[in-house]
Amino acid sequence: MRSHRPIRQLLGSIAVCAACVIGADAAAQAPIKIGVIQTYSGPLAVIGTDASNGFSLYFEEIGNKVAGRPVQITKEDDAANPAQAMERARRLVERDQVHMLAGITSSAVAYAMRDYVHNQKAPLVIMGAAGANGITNEQASPYIFRASFTNYQINAPFGPYACQKLGHKKIVIMASDFVTGKEQSAAFKETYTKAGCQVVKEIFAPLGTVDFIPFLSQVQPGQTDAVWAMFFGADGIAFVKQYDGFGLKAKLPLVGSSGLADERILQPMGAAAIGMITPMFYAVDLDTPANKAFNQAYRTKHNVIADSVAASGYVAAKMVAQAIEAVDGKVEDKDKFLAALKAVKLADSPMGPARFDDKQNIIFDMYVTRVEQRDNLFIPHVIDTLAKDVSQFWEPK
Repeated sequence: MRSHRPIRQLLGSIAVCAACVIGADAAAQAPIKIGVIQTYSGPLAVIGTDASNGFSLYFEEIGNKVAGRPVQITKEDDAANPAQAMERARRLVERDQVHMLAGITSSAVAYAMRDYVHNQKAPLVIMGAAGANGITNEQASPYIFRASFTNYQINAPFGPYACQKLGHKKIVIMASDFVTGKEQSAAFKETYTKAGCQVVKEIFAPLGTVDFIPFLSQVQPGQTDAVWAMFFGADGIAFVKQYDGFGLKAKLPLVGSSGLADERILQPMGAAAIGMITPMFYAVDLDTPANKAFNQAYRTKHNVIADSVAASGYVAAKMVAQAIEAVDGKVEDKDKFLAALKAVKLADSPMGPARFDDKQNIIFDMYVTRVEQRDNLFIPHVIDTLAKDVSQFWEPK
């Protein structure tokens, strides 16, 4: 009797190969899962919401599909609380098994999450805010990228400008009393004093302050030429309105960190914000085709003006999508995906040219803006170019 073993073996091989093809096809069609951890509640909620909206907008524009695979975004609120952020990160990574994380508004949250992300080998793209200096420096990780900024990066170039170009030889620093406020004010102070000018006083107010009068009353107009301030979100709105209402705006120019003149919080600030001068890595009136298209799309979708954190979220999504395309959608090959992400270079983003440095923090151009009222909107109008190709390690020339 003739044996049928070779036929059985052949049929078995065919079945195995068919299963492999079906399995590969299923993997190719499975969604790429991205977990977004942002601040959707509390005084920093507007920042997290806008960054998240910018991130989602880019994927919506490309049909929520990259390299033939659908993109599935799951959003979680960290409330700017490190403990809550850690719980949400574990949920996304260990239960939902996302392919990567994105987001983070608070620097304190970024520092708290660093070791978990690194040990889990979970790719994280910080976008919108979370400028904690150490995250892409002393505590840099191959799994962490940042498409927003570092606290040093967006403030150091403005120190010499405020001293030499604006002529403010003495200044009072006012900032939120948490990681971001401390790091950003330190960056400005370092380069401002190196340029030959003097910080006469530093005043820190708790995050979430409603009444700034006790802090504003410590400013003596006769002892300073201007006030430099760093307050975000709801704190920024309250500070600027009370600075004007307390009578300081009429006596002392107000300058500060880019977050103080963010397009979205300028609208509720109103006329109190007019005249503020700040450094920005993005401004709504940057005259480029990419920025005009982004602004129109964002305003159509959300019925509000686009801001720097929304632009950062949008740019982060574009960088992620380009990296996914570069690996033909095979994000499961983590090493190749990380290498592709590190190599991304954008020439036409809403912010202008953008790329990552060796420690995976974004490099961008910076501008000087003055708040003006135009077409019933309060916007940071670009009045000067501050510096080109600004990295997290920027130094005065």
